[in-house]
Amino acid sequence: MQFKLDELVNLTIKYSNGYEDFPFNGGKSHEKIIWHIIRHPKNKKIIAMIFIKDTTLWLNLKLTAEHVSQMVHISGIEPGYHMNKKYWISININNTEILEEELINMIKESAQLTE
Repeated sequence: MQFKLDELVNLTIKYSNGYEDFPFNGGKSHEKIIWHIIRHPKNKKIIAMIFIKDTTLWLNLKLTAEHVSQMVHISGIEPGYHMNKKYWISININNTEILEEELINMIKESAQLTE
């Protein structure tokens, strides 16, 4: 699976029914990471966080604790970067063994869990 940033943002929006937001990128922030946040339109909770760190494209998603404990054993998936590691994962999107169908299902799960 190979994605560019805009392709991953569009895929995440499509399967989560969310919208893109940039709450962490303004002001006096000296952060070098540009965060693309996908939120619920009704409650504004975060569904997904997409970012590039050191040229690597990452996707943070919320899953059940049981699902997280299974997924972190897969290549390219780690406990959530800057998130509660019990419920969030970070996926190195272009260097993982998961299939696009699995990714879509996890996006849907994250959207459901954050409703």
